[in-house]
Amino acid sequence: MRYPPSHKPERRARIVDAASRLFRKNGFAATSVGDVMKRAELTHGGFYGYFQDKLELFDEALVAAFAQARENLFARGLESLRGDEWLRAAADRYATLAHRDNPDRGCAVPSLAGEVSRSPRPIRRRFSKEVAGMIDAIAERLDGEGEATQRRAARVLSTWVGAMLIARAVDDRRLAERILEAAREA
Repeated sequence: MRYPPSHKPERRARIVDAASRLFRKNGFAATSVGDVMKRAELTHGGFYGYFQDKLELFDEALVAAFAQARENLFARGLESLRGDEWLRAAADRYATLAHRDNPDRGCAVPSLAGEVSRSPRPIRRRFSKEVAGMIDAIAERLDGEGEATQRRAARVLSTWVGAMLIARAVDDRRLAERILEAAREA
């Protein structure tokens, strides 16, 4: 049976999306190739027709996760916002219990930074590039220029990520909400 030319790229995209979500939810180490293929509704044996190994998939899954993060922070109703107006709206979207409770649909930084820090150099390089891109995009939305705006953007991202990490780690929902609220206010 012959498949249309779009068959392989569509399946590859399904695998990357499934991996991106599972890696953010369960972590890279705790997610097997079998888990990814099952989530993508494909057979385990077919994986190597699309990727050399799990690390190649991780690299692409990071790109997909950061693309989704950019969509969440800079699109879907936030396109025209700038400066403090954008900052408030983006913080209200990021620092939420819904984001805390659904890491598979959320930011890759709090979900994967710990594992990436112990990953091979190419993965750390990809992650660094994506984080730098996020900081640049935040700086652009803050409507400033120069090093001070870049530092402010890095501080914003660091505050949000730190708050999300702590909110996910605590087992008290009210405490998690207070932490996230403080990040929104910052």
